[in-house]
Amino acid sequence: MDRTKHVLDTCVVGLHRHPAVREAIGITHSDGEPVVYVLVEDGHAFDVAELRRHLKQEAHPVSDGIALVPVPELPRAEDGSVDHAELPAFGILGGLLPLWREAFEDDGIGADDDFFALGGYSMLAVRLVGKIADRYDVDLPLADFFDLPTVLDVAYRLTELGARPSAPEVSPHPEDELSLEDLLADIDRLSEEQALTLLGLEGPSADDAAHG
Repeated sequence: MDRTKHVLDTCVVGLHRHPAVREAIGITHSDGEPVVYVLVEDGHAFDVAELRRHLKQEAHPVSDGIALVPVPELPRAEDGSVDHAELPAFGILGGLLPLWREAFEDDGIGADDDFFALGGYSMLAVRLVGKIADRYDVDLPLADFFDLPTVLDVAYRLTELGARPSAPEVSPHPEDELSLEDLLADIDRLSEEQALTLLGLEGPSADDAAHG
């Protein structure tokens, strides 16, 4: 069995053992990048750090090299099976929906909502196109945006332009971060000059020391 497929399969099996995961589908993109698209259960947030910790506990450390991409829903073929060819667009959709929801201050916006029906206007479109360019590193012409009424339509167009779903970055786990007390204790162990340097301030100059 191909090693990448084996890693994808074991990653998918491990994810299905997590209570927040409804479905996980692993595919390899045409550029060779392995990706697992994850649909979480209603009422659960997609927490990539938690899912990666779970996979390590399931003895799947090799999954670190696989992108975990959230999808708001899974594309279905006419027979009800998952349409793998549509997954990249739905992965991008998962990244676009938060941009729309933030822009309109409406968490209920879905894939088929129309930009202008929601109250969209030209300057808001310009801001969204800029954020899309920053996130997906593609140039979506504003004229194209105006011809793409729904969020899903934009996702499909970005796929055509070569965009790839962006996996959320793993935020540091709270226990990995220094607390204020830890930081202050570390500073207490430094000399005055070291502490000033750490804080971006200059320590006492040689002249000051000579006159001190």
